[in-house]
Amino acid sequence: MVNTAISFILYLYLPETCTKLKSNIAIQAEPSALHFSGFKLGKDYQRSLHRLVPGLSYTLKVHFCPDEWRYFYDCIRVHCKGEDNLQVPAHAYPIIDDLHIPTHITIPAVPLGQSVNHVIPLSCSCPIDFEFQVYIIQSHKAFSVQPLSGVIPANGKVEVTVTFRPFQYDTSQVTLQVVISQFNSKPYVCSLSGSSSPHLEMLKSTGKRHGTREISFVC
Repeated sequence: MVNTAISFILYLYLPETCTKLKSNIAIQAEPSALHFSGFKLGKDYQRSLHRLVPGLSYTLKVHFCPDEWRYFYDCIRVHCKGEDNLQVPAHAYPIIDDLHIPTHITIPAVPLGQSVNHVIPLSCSCPIDFEFQVYIIQSHKAFSVQPLSGVIPANGKVEVTVTFRPFQYDTSQVTLQVVISQFNSKPYVCSLSGSSSPHLEMLKSTGKRHGTREISFVC
């Protein structure tokens, strides 16, 4: 099936099965796949595809004009006489381009018996929802993370809260991996460190003597 939102200036199609990606003996395609990552409806986008053969080079202009918010797929199919056929996939998909997760966060020192919340906002400027998953790849019992999965709403945001509650005088660290359910997505890795020391007991005594004092910080 051909997606109507994707049109190619050159679209070579024959019924033979295309079995090669990137190159065969006769032709090499650069790049091996076309990606239109992130788009606005009704806007025309263009990518260049180079077909290299011995002694010659052809440049193809591939245009994409989306008509709805979804994932699109098509491919350029090239029939090569006497050689394996060649195909160049073309992908187009919306992405979250305003997500900023730092690689490292230092939480202010906390007295024993108290806790600090650090909020990591996950926002989306697209009119579609994106699922997310948080994996704890280096755990520490002084840290807790909520939620570990959920949905980033269309044109909205959700918050991941990391709670640091030290139980001994040292520096602790937790490492998270945030994965967004978008095509060709790369995970975000973030490490958070926090500490506690004896001199902070003075601060603790001037605060609440019972229960837990919680302070929230935002990335």
